[in-house]
Amino acid sequence: MNVVDHERLMNLPKAESEHTECSDLSRPVWRGESTVLRRVEPSDWEVVLALESSSSYQRAWERVTAPRSPENCQEWLKKESAKDPLDDNFLLAITDRRHGFMVGCINTSQADPVAGRFYLGLAVAPEHQRRGYAWEAGLLVLGYMFGERRYQKAQAYVHDFNEASQTGMLAFGATLEGRLRRHDFFAGRYHDNLIFGLTAEEFFAAHGTPASQAST
Repeated sequence: MNVVDHERLMNLPKAESEHTECSDLSRPVWRGESTVLRRVEPSDWEVVLALESSSSYQRAWERVTAPRSPENCQEWLKKESAKDPLDDNFLLAITDRRHGFMVGCINTSQADPVAGRFYLGLAVAPEHQRRGYAWEAGLLVLGYMFGERRYQKAQAYVHDFNEASQTGMLAFGATLEGRLRRHDFFAGRYHDNLIFGLTAEEFFAAHGTPASQAST
């Protein structure tokens, strides 16, 4: 390489990514101020079964089913815990950072690396709600999928009666993109399913990188 070429290369503008907040390399990916996310384990079965015992939870998450047995739950969690860390469809335990107990779950599904889309779902036990766990867990997972895995859009299905989740998605910066009418059947009647969408640009514009007071 001659001197002219070297000088030209040295004067090239830096990559745009170096000027964005997405480049915060000091931020812990799975730990926030009050929340730590970890892979679910078979030993989490009691917490998961207690969460699933709520009909309200089942309707919000998917649909009401017959009760799950401890053995079935443990087997399911065993399969989830054994997934490859590079699998972008995952189920994580939301835990209290200070005390370590599990308060809920957060998951990604239908991850499409070609289109750059994935679906987000989360649930927190009633006794642990309104303490910021769901909010912080959502920020951490969205930050990971957008900032580390290069996905460009998150989507979520929310039933028309689930006002808390609708409010939460809007707080993340999502937009109501559509309504699937009479899409699911609960408690003797049909309900609409709302589709929320959030792009990576919208997320980082609203939140930068997920806040944390912790060090790496």
